Amino acid sequence: MARYTSYGKLDDSPVGELEVGFKGFNNRLRPDQLPSGMLAESLNGRCDINGEWQTRRGIQVKLAPFVEPDFVLPFYLYADATSSSLAGPTAGVTTINFASPHGIVDQTFIGVSGITGVTPDPNGNRLATVTSTTQLTILVTGSTGTAAGTATVGSPSLDDDVIVAIYGTTEFYDDANSNDDYILIAGNTEVRAFNLKTEVSTSIAYPSGVNISSDIDLVPFNNKIYLLRDGLTSLEWDGDMSGGLAFTEVPNGVYTQPVSLSVTAFEITNNRAKVTVSTPSVHGLSVGDVIVLTEEGSSGLFVDSEWVVSEIGSTSIFYFYVRSANLSSIANTKWSAKISQGLGFTHSPAPPWAVVHQKRLVVPFNYTMEGTSGSPTITDREIRDELIFSQISSSDTFDYIYGQFKFMSGKSDYLVGLHSFSEDQLVVFNRESIYVISNSTNLKDAQLSLITNDLGCVSRNSITQVGDKLVFLSDNGVYALDFQDLYNLRGQDVPLSESIDSTFKRINLDRTDQIQAVYFDNRYYLAAPIDGSLTNNVLIIFNLLNKEWESIDSVDDPKWDYRYLVVAGDGSQRGVYVVNGNGGVHLLDAADSGNDSIIIQIGATQTSPLISGVAVTRMATAGDIERKRWKDWEIHIESSSGANSNAALSAITENIDDTIALGSISSFYGAVLPSGEDISIRGRFGLHRSYGIQYKVQSTQGRPKVRAIKIVGAKAFRNNSEAV
Repeated sequence: MARYTSYGKLDDSPVGELEVGFKGFNNRLRPDQLPSGMLAESLNGRCDINGEWQTRRGIQVKLAPFVEPDFVLPFYLYADATSSSLAGPTAGVTTINFASPHGIVDQTFIGVSGITGVTPDPNGNRLATVTSTTQLTILVTGSTGTAAGTATVGSPSLDDDVIVAIYGTTEFYDDANSNDDYILIAGNTEVRAFNLKTEVSTSIAYPSGVNISSDIDLVPFNNKIYLLRDGLTSLEWDGDMSGGLAFTEVPNGVYTQPVSLSVTAFEITNNRAKVTVSTPSVHGLSVGDVIVLTEEGSSGLFVDSEWVVSEIGSTSIFYFYVRSANLSSIANTKWSAKISQGLGFTHSPAPPWAVVHQKRLVVPFNYTMEGTSGSPTITDREIRDELIFSQISSSDTFDYIYGQFKFMSGKSDYLVGLHSFSEDQLVVFNRESIYVISNSTNLKDAQLSLITNDLGCVSRNSITQVGDKLVFLSDNGVYALDFQDLYNLRGQDVPLSESIDSTFKRINLDRTDQIQAVYFDNRYYLAAPIDGSLTNNVLIIFNLLNKEWESIDSVDDPKWDYRYLVVAGDGSQRGVYVVNGNGGVHLLDAADSGNDSIIIQIGATQTSPLISGVAVTRMATAGDIERKRWKDWEIHIESSSGANSNAALSAITENIDDTIALGSISSFYGAVLPSGEDISIRGRFGLHRSYGIQYKVQSTQGRPKVRAIKIVGAKAFRNNSEAV
């Protein structure tokens, strides 16, 4: 551009504004108030530690474990049509031919029956791909054989045994065998265990007659997996992938409280005590149970001293280890299973969810469990601000707690979520207050402390530990509890989300049950519904290294949702997995192509929508409020190593308001930018006049990486006349 050695008072002195690094975005402040390095908008982007902004990597489907759909829209009531011939399958595709027009609409679901000779079975509800008026195909991934028989094609069936939705997920390690890492996915008729190493799924059945129809909580605890159903008997699975692959109901009905056991024989060998109780009494103990001395007799032991059962010999014999071999006289001693520290024991009280804390399950105490085993009577207590703790290492025995864990802060409140922290601290998030329970190893000594009654949590699944902080969503946005001093929890005055408050005000707070959050690779991921959506349609990301909000991610398909987030996997498979509500396990940030690979409907094939990354810079104003004449721009941009790139370039002006199309990478370069190639592009604005200007980059192919942007302009007015 033209430069001079000196300028007169009427000359326009060019002023350049340069951005050479980006660390996040801020949409609370006006674009002209932002400091250097801050973007006004970042969609589907990542701000690397070196300051480069780049379109995010693609989502990659790993598994569509449920292949047969049920009721989907649009739902067509087709008349049955009979095939004239069959062909295939070829690459999983079976072709169905008809002697006359079949009347099927392309990409709708049909009911198929009568096909033989193909494995796995292609019959059932299938997505139809119409190739002509007398021919269609169906895809069953991995199918082999030769299609035979006569196919009948008509309306899809409504079947309670077909997977229609996903209701819960968790990570699970197969400790009993290979230590392989799995994601467990609960459908309405079964749980599927997806092996992240082999990418093979295995079915785990529900008990006969059990069908899931609402959200559940899957909790790994004590080498088992517990499936918690609000107001219904919980289920458990032994966690052995090589054993029985089925859930059973946990012990239920009225709880038989411990009774005293009279000892008739007692001997010690190598500090191992063998205890025989009087007949016809049976001890009813299990390995790991705690027993208590209720009458010391002449043993020299103390009443209420506790011992752990190490082995079961028979219904009348059990063993435990002692610290000395001098307990030779136990005449008149009596023992029992550990006595409740509260009002008695109960079986699992049908909780909606649980957390593991100090080897105990802690659950909301919403229901009472009575009645008989197998036919329990579950009664709603109509209380939503109490907790109940299980016995140590037990999921079946819960101890009624005295009133100290009923959370009252002087106003009506209710329990939202829990988080187990170090030093035996259980943080309790209520809707309008936060407490901490400490010293719960021994429930008699547990203490309850109020952190704040001015702040609460709106979503249980938004609670995530990030370093020494607990991050959660409140009415005012995302807050963090600081654990710099583990014994003195302090709430932050300003929400972490203050800089993108405009985004958080768009969250649909009527659907906070949908919200999910995880922490991985120095990022906090929050999946949320915005702009009235009923499902999580965006992923809002905070970068802990840059200490700024980094991006609002979305997928270019209205059927997509970030239903569940799970951090799972080992080695290169470690990452954030998304299980969407309609059928697939997906890995975030997994592909360089510039497209997402997703499953958006149970039984459907994957789609590959474009990732539209958008970066809008802060507003350049040349340091004053006068109108400027914008002259030139320059951008340094690079293509990722994994794919060719292209992007649309534009500018946004204010006062005078306008949008200026500047072209694209390919229009300047002559072609799309090859993978790994970088380029410096220069252009002119065409002397547009305005108070301020922003530069916008929107990717249209691949994952372009923006390194630096420069904007040059000069003052457009030299008098005091009114600018219009």
